[in-house]
Amino acid sequence: MYHVSKYLIAQPLSDREMLLYSTLSTSIITIEKEVYEHIFLKRQFSNYDKWCIELKEMGFLYEGEENLQLKRLQNIREKIVLADHGITAITIAPTMNCNARCYYCFEKGASQGTMDYKTAEAVANFLIDRCKEKELYISWFGGEPLMAVDIISYITALLLKAEIDIESTVTTNGILINEKIIESLKFWNASRIQITIDGIGEDYNRIKNYDDNIDFDPFERIMDNIELLIRNNMNIHLRVNYKSTDYETAKATLKYLHSRFGTYEKLYLYGAPLDLPEIKGYSEFDEDEGDYFFKVLKLSLDRGYENDELNFNMLKSSPNYNTVLGELMLSPFPASCFMVNKDRFVIDDRGDLYKCQKHLGQHQYNCGNVFEGIKKNEIYEKYVTSNLYDERCGECEMFPICQGGCIANRLLYGHKFACPPSKSIVKKLVKAYYDYLTN
Repeated sequence: MYHVSKYLIAQPLSDREMLLYSTLSTSIITIEKEVYEHIFLKRQFSNYDKWCIELKEMGFLYEGEENLQLKRLQNIREKIVLADHGITAITIAPTMNCNARCYYCFEKGASQGTMDYKTAEAVANFLIDRCKEKELYISWFGGEPLMAVDIISYITALLLKAEIDIESTVTTNGILINEKIIESLKFWNASRIQITIDGIGEDYNRIKNYDDNIDFDPFERIMDNIELLIRNNMNIHLRVNYKSTDYETAKATLKYLHSRFGTYEKLYLYGAPLDLPEIKGYSEFDEDEGDYFFKVLKLSLDRGYENDELNFNMLKSSPNYNTVLGELMLSPFPASCFMVNKDRFVIDDRGDLYKCQKHLGQHQYNCGNVFEGIKKNEIYEKYVTSNLYDERCGECEMFPICQGGCIANRLLYGHKFACPPSKSIVKKLVKAYYDYLTN
């Protein structure tokens, strides 16, 4: 007995054809409307034996118990949750202080401070004890991590002394980058630098709202610093943050940055809607917001920018990873995020452990610290589980992609903000993938 997969996106391609995409298997096909209606709507399987065999192989149909695909996804999540590799990746905020005062910062209200050397040593020891494979991917975060260069170098030196191979990334506003910092980046084996750009010229300066004692034009300094990174052959991600309702600003910023740096082959330029639930929402897009999101995405895709987010040796991403599907946010994922694994953490300046960087400095969300160890408290259990928070997620066509959605957004903003922003435009994304394959 065949069952129709819940995890498919179907839309008319023409008067006579339907376009189908499986969010579970990533198969994509065109099929005559009449055949589609008979098989998928009327369930006339016996009249289309050969079709059904092929559709089963592609994941559009399946045999067995009714929720077999859902149970298989549960098993995949469970493997991620319980994987016992020790700590292979970590996010560290060596300081929660920042020299910018962005109005949208999700760390407002979080405690601020800079890590001392005693805590830094405890962080290093915590990692050394739990890094079984002697390979570690570190994401340096903040606050503004480049305000704590000495602490980063101290932790790095301790890890290297313990013969742990390190690969790192740095998320920074970029204002402090100089030749000396470049040397530190090399010591940290920083494979990528991510810089957020919030507009052009005075718009950028107003949003970043740097410390009052700065006596230079911050925007121009950032542009100069990006050029310095380029001269040093660094891998750069430029993230354009924008309000989900403000397409024109995102468009103008992306256009400017592309015209200035677009010939650099190690650049990835993209737009990201802000988490601003009080304005509208990150996941609760209406039709206009979804259309803006798709347009911003295409501005990056059409200019040939390829996301290398998973191209790091320490992350060991699958060689079968489809970068085009990744760009279009159509790739299935084994869990809601890798932070569901029992050994994945974020560490703040006080040495507290969290399960997401969005919780940094908000101590009600911590689950232990580097001095006393991991606490398997309520917050820990909310992440380290293969169970769904909302059983309705398993019925959604997007489920193999989001696996129940963002846990942090669910905790911080409510259930309706857990869905991925791509959900509102998934048919446009599937059509874009079809156009890519056929053109």
